[in-house]
Amino acid sequence: MNNPASAHQPRVDAGSRTVRPVRRRAKRSRHEVETLDYLSAARRFLRAAGERVGQGDEAELGSLLGLQQSLDDAVQAAVDGQLGMGKTWRDIATATGKTPQAAHKRWARKTDTTTPESETAA
Repeated sequence: MNNPASAHQPRVDAGSRTVRPVRRRAKRSRHEVETLDYLSAARRFLRAAGERVGQGDEAELGSLLGLQQSLDDAVQAAVDGQLGMGKTWRDIATATGKTPQAAHKRWARKTDTTTPESETAA
């Protein structure tokens, strides 16, 4: 991927005519970021947002509450993705601390034809 020759940029010291290569770190792929670390950062960011709104105007409280819908949408996308990768409602339920039926009721799309009961029958 990275061209080793392009990883070093020449550097000239101001007091001399010496040219030394400068090592640069390769950029991390966004896939290298661990999901749990990413979620932990999001949690800290939301907590800080709440503290900031607590010291601000009441109009900002409505905007903060709007993040609830964004979070619900993100969870729905995650559940849809997990189901698309072959996870079952039982897997989703275990991860969320719900029963398979409660998980299905909460996150199943109207077009979803699978039910937790049909998974256990298989």
